[in-house]
Amino acid sequence: MKFDKETQTRILRVAGDRSEGKDIAEVDERIVQIMDLHPEFDSIWDMGEMAIYPQEIDGKVVNPFVHTVLHVVVDKQIQDYSPEFVAETYQRLKTGGVDEHEALHAIIGIYAKLYFANFRKGEIFSNLDYEAELNQLQSNRDSAEAEG
Repeated sequence: MKFDKETQTRILRVAGDRSEGKDIAEVDERIVQIMDLHPEFDSIWDMGEMAIYPQEIDGKVVNPFVHTVLHVVVDKQIQDYSPEFVAETYQRLKTGGVDEHEALHAIIGIYAKLYFANFRKGEIFSNLDYEAELNQLQSNRDSAEAEG
């Protein structure tokens, strides 16, 4: 999934279909699952194309479009085991007591930081850097052991 007009149109169509209770195509089910994780975005999707701009939600500035795309990208990496270390990190965090959504957000945060830093520099994304940063994520259990 890319940060482009086609993806924007797709996400807005899925949001509309979801809010109207229409059937969702299998290919779009992942988007709906992510929307279900973020009900705070529901009113933003109703804004149409304005949903691609950052919005203040619960005291934080968030871009629902970018957030959804990042969720889809990382969720797909986990589901496809590609790259494998993303799924392994996700499982390690969950096994260590981190909530599923928090584990996703931890991975998304690292992916986004690296993706946008490389994009700004005109460089290609480095899976080696991605893996190194994910290896530094700690689960609740890891944190407790480090403190104790």
